Amino acid sequence: MIRDFAGRLKSVLGIRTGKTGEATSFRTVFTRFRDVLDNNNKALEIITEMGEKLGGEYLFDIHYIRPAYSSLASAVGNSMRSFDALTGGKYEKLHDAFERIDGRIRSMIYDIVSTSGKRVYFFEDITWDMAREVGGKNAVLAELKNYLALNVPGAFAITSRAFDEFMDYNGLGAYEDLQRHDNEALSASLSEMRDRIMNAEFPPDLDKDIDEVLGKIRQTCGEDCFLAVRSSGEEEDGDLSFAGQFATILNVPAKGGPVKDAYRRVIASLFAEKAATYQRRFGYKIGQLKMAVGCVAMVDAISSGVIYTATPGGDRDTLMITASWGLGASVVEGETDADVYLIKKDIEPRIVDRKAGDKEYMIARAEQGGTERTAVPDAKRKQLCLSDEQVIELSRQAVRIEKHFRKPQDIEWAIDGEGGVFILQARPLRVEEGPPGVTPSVKGAGEERILMENKGIVVQKGVGGGTVFFVTGPADLEHFPKGSVLVARHDSSEFARVMPYVSAIITDTGSPTSHMASLCREFRVPTVVNAGDASRTLRQGGKVTMQADDEGGVTVFEGILRERIDRAEKESMKMEDLYEYRRRRYILRYISPLNLVDPLMDVFTPEKCKTIHDILRFMHEKSVAELLESARLGTSLLKGHRAVKLDLPIPTGIVVLDIGGGLSVKPGEDKATLEQITSVPLRAIVEGMLHPGTWHSDAVSLRVHDFMSSMMRMSDITSDGGEYAGYNVAVASGEYVNLSLRFGYHFNMIDCYCSENTRNNHIYFRFVGGATDIVKRSRRIQLIAEILKEYGFNIKSKGDLIIARLSNIRQDEAVGIMDQTGRLIAYTRQLDAVLHDDADVELYAKNFLAGKYDIN
Repeated sequence: MIRDFAGRLKSVLGIRTGKTGEATSFRTVFTRFRDVLDNNNKALEIITEMGEKLGGEYLFDIHYIRPAYSSLASAVGNSMRSFDALTGGKYEKLHDAFERIDGRIRSMIYDIVSTSGKRVYFFEDITWDMAREVGGKNAVLAELKNYLALNVPGAFAITSRAFDEFMDYNGLGAYEDLQRHDNEALSASLSEMRDRIMNAEFPPDLDKDIDEVLGKIRQTCGEDCFLAVRSSGEEEDGDLSFAGQFATILNVPAKGGPVKDAYRRVIASLFAEKAATYQRRFGYKIGQLKMAVGCVAMVDAISSGVIYTATPGGDRDTLMITASWGLGASVVEGETDADVYLIKKDIEPRIVDRKAGDKEYMIARAEQGGTERTAVPDAKRKQLCLSDEQVIELSRQAVRIEKHFRKPQDIEWAIDGEGGVFILQARPLRVEEGPPGVTPSVKGAGEERILMENKGIVVQKGVGGGTVFFVTGPADLEHFPKGSVLVARHDSSEFARVMPYVSAIITDTGSPTSHMASLCREFRVPTVVNAGDASRTLRQGGKVTMQADDEGGVTVFEGILRERIDRAEKESMKMEDLYEYRRRRYILRYISPLNLVDPLMDVFTPEKCKTIHDILRFMHEKSVAELLESARLGTSLLKGHRAVKLDLPIPTGIVVLDIGGGLSVKPGEDKATLEQITSVPLRAIVEGMLHPGTWHSDAVSLRVHDFMSSMMRMSDITSDGGEYAGYNVAVASGEYVNLSLRFGYHFNMIDCYCSENTRNNHIYFRFVGGATDIVKRSRRIQLIAEILKEYGFNIKSKGDLIIARLSNIRQDEAVGIMDQTGRLIAYTRQLDAVLHDDADVELYAKNFLAGKYDIN
């Protein structure tokens, strides 16, 4: 009988022919599968080591990263060769993805400046990996537009290549003079550089490209179109925000002259003194950054503002929206007492608090270009400028953005006269994590005299002490004494010029979502805004200690309390503040993050691979799929190989094709007992099927309707070559099994790789069919899904078909789940016949999970 089976299997199933025409046995398929896994593991070990090196205790340099990445690329290349052999080269686009990602990484490792690409890109043409060409701000905004399909105004980017050409054409590419440490000489050099940029000529090709793109954008938004011309530095809106450091020119007519003048002003702002201070503080040489520029169609905003997807105190379950009339500049620069909304991130966002600010002024578009500061009509000053519906819609979009980037976000938005919501910017939000930590409590302060208490909104927690210094305008910053406490009526991004030397900041007005607030978090300066009357309460030249915490807002003590300051003080320069550290971490963004999470989703394609890790993940999942397909098509028959039938006390009808270590049988034996199964996953499945009470030998009676349904489907069940055709075949090795089962009118496939290496392990479960009508068959699928969910499977089901996957599990866990899977196979063979209503689904699922297997 076994010889008859083997002969039929040879003729019906045969062997597989690869793309090049060679005969491919399943043993070869399995060997190639193992090669993919082995090389993937080598690559993942290198990626893990890179991540550990970035843990903060060791700053690895270029002498580490170059050989490490070379080894990584070699392992990925070896894996791709095995993968191509396994899949017959069907995923050619994966090579394109690897070449794209590899090119990005090598250009950063070896400081290769790309000479390819365009000088100008419309946002629609910007892909996720173009941050170096178009700058961080443009890249993020384009991703929101193209990937999340959010409402972003029409826009184009003038690239870093254009910047290089502009600077070189005008002889501005040498920055040696800007590296001087003498502040007076540096100030003069920076001023000279800005003057030269403002008088510079455009290279002819760039001049032409800008004119052409302006002509196209006017076709979209009209001849009277106006643009916001915005900075988009190489790392801007990445790990560092550069908030308020570079110029944004609003309401620029979309014509050659005005746009090119605005472009010069944005480029020149790279060499502003406050920007130079910021760059030097975070490890950049002045002139090291390249400046791309974004040109975004202006929104005729009725209201605008900022969303924080977590509160400044670190509450990630709460959104904060600040809003004002007109353009958002009044909010981000802290020039107005904005409305504030707090929203809980429930299934549906829920407003928990709202406060109307006294919006005395707003920024509006001027008719001929530029902006103007105008008074808000008395009737609207204290009127909330957002409806509840608008708050909820903004919250929904903010949650989507946060989920996409996987970290809290600082988002700028605007709403036009027709109620349209526009997203104008998104960048990572630095917030405090967890409890207050080292910040000491003000309670029980003893003899300390309190000058201010429970005032304001905390932007950056901490303690700082020094001499009070009032800042009424930018000129006062020229004389700011190092170590002083800065007190001001309004907040301002200009304060970045002195932030390296500030002990603490207190402002009477301002917003926790302003540019200055972002900068304070980056510099880790203890800061409180909207404190009300600090400028009137505190005395110029007085000695104070300011403490900012979540519970009490700002508390200002008289005198410099050194003990408090010492207890709360953190390192002034942490590892993540170093430019070289951030540069290596930026390289890792193309290596270690995983974006391809769910192989059952349509986005699981080579084109969606953004990192080396994505490529490894794609190859792993598709290698498993190839193994499944090879086993399903019957390539398991090996030349000269015999099938061995399992001799079990239940009629499973399973025959085993051993591809290495699956059985322990003597030559000539054509039967194997349970004790002779050496395949770890196969033995676990069979033991589960043999578990007392799971296999029901008595037939379950069918109702007439069910019987007729099964008869109507008989030709589908029994046809040769169909989904249900064939025998119960197990292809097994010591760590692997692919088991195809047909019991009556339903079909099972289980594929499991169960090794000591957790990363390699997977379980694939597929079930379809049944003898009853579609309603009962669907109930059985629902029951199986409920059970498999308890074990962590990722499930996709439709009608009477269920596909479930589980991966990255320990060997002992996989063995336990395979045992339960065997029980489930036996338990559910005839279960559809007794699932008369939905309540039965819940009942039998609970019984199974409780170890009760009776179905009568």
